Amino acid sequence: MTVEKLFIGIAIVSAFIVGFRFFKQKANGIFLTFVQTFLGLLFIFSGVVKAIDPLGTAYKLHDYFGSFAQDGMADFWYKMEEFDVIFSVSMIVFEIALGVAILIGWRAILATFGMLAINIFFLFLTGYSYLSGHCITKMGMLVPLFLFLLILFSSFLNNDTKRRQALSLSLFLCIGFLGYCKMSGSCLACEFTATKMKVTDCGCFGDFMKLKPWVTFYKDILLTILSLLIVWYKNDIKPVFNSKIQDSITLTGTGLALMFCLYNFVWTLPIVDFRPYAIGNNIKDKMIDEKPAIIENILIYKNTQTGEKKEFGINELPTDTIWQYADRLDKVIDEGILAPIKNLRLTNDQDADITQDLLNETQVTYWIVCSKLAKTNREALKEKIVPFAKKMNAKGIKTYMLLPMQDESMKKEMGDDFIYLSADETALKTMIRSNPGIMKIENGTVKNMWHWRQFNGEE
Repeated sequence: MTVEKLFIGIAIVSAFIVGFRFFKQKANGIFLTFVQTFLGLLFIFSGVVKAIDPLGTAYKLHDYFGSFAQDGMADFWYKMEEFDVIFSVSMIVFEIALGVAILIGWRAILATFGMLAINIFFLFLTGYSYLSGHCITKMGMLVPLFLFLLILFSSFLNNDTKRRQALSLSLFLCIGFLGYCKMSGSCLACEFTATKMKVTDCGCFGDFMKLKPWVTFYKDILLTILSLLIVWYKNDIKPVFNSKIQDSITLTGTGLALMFCLYNFVWTLPIVDFRPYAIGNNIKDKMIDEKPAIIENILIYKNTQTGEKKEFGINELPTDTIWQYADRLDKVIDEGILAPIKNLRLTNDQDADITQDLLNETQVTYWIVCSKLAKTNREALKEKIVPFAKKMNAKGIKTYMLLPMQDESMKKEMGDDFIYLSADETALKTMIRSNPGIMKIENGTVKNMWHWRQFNGEE
């Protein structure tokens, strides 16, 4: 699935809905109704995909907060990391509720303003991801923030003429600022380099569909423009049903979205697993590049006499002593199709890498995954998993406990029926959306997995 195919599919469905609305009742203008329907369906789809795995979105927000902390206000952003799950669920529910509200024309002022606000929020995140690869300057960050506030202020104006004038001015200023950045070079301090990006994936569609940073950025620019359009003509949007029915539909949709989010991580694992560790996948296969990337190493030399900088290939380095090495650039010729699992390294208490040994074990083994020790449910470990490990140990079946670090207190508390291993916290969080979580592995293949609430101690 690509974003182009997704947009075409939603556009086709939107066209059918618009045609039906005009057949059954005279709606507002065809184009405005189409934009309204398209945004509503897209946001419902995007929200539902993320609601399948709210923890995945929470982890992505955690990455953003950590990255923001490096740019300033570190104490504040590190504090925000503690609320990543709450932010994730709130954002997902809000996204779905907005999609429903826009689709049926519920309270146009609130719905259109909310749609614009969340699209600008997403645009900020994706812009931060992509533009950080260009070394964004303070001007490149502060001016867009000012324009964002101006657009929000403009959308609050009730007078149609003043609102449209203010939004037109805001759009004109945005275009002017982009032109200034392009010509002056005062907003981006360096050429784009993927490795400089602070957050490489926005998580717009969860693990269902991974988009390149520039694709997500341009996508959100388009959606923000469409959101400005419906704010511009918000008084022309006609509700599909009467106010009581619309209130009931929006409230019900919000409640169902919240329950669906909670179901997919509080009570059980995600109902659909888009991750590379899904049941049936072979972890060893997922660690191999399907098509290796082709990267050309470019070396940059500086002429000590003229100050000129010039790029040279690895086989054409200058021999003249006036050229002095200055920098290195890795030029991507072909991005290839890289392995979905790139950061799995399992080490024992001697810090020896035994990843391949585990994945090549032909006998069934069980992995007890504890992704973050401070948030691991210790009672679930004691009551459900320790007795299970004792039973497996008696049968000669190995049970490994995977921790983000070797922890002596955990070993002392849970006993010696486990083989304790360490792994990167991100890898552990990707394996299973439960802390602790239980995985059944055979010859590197994921045979089954359980949320700790579902686990009854059976093999």
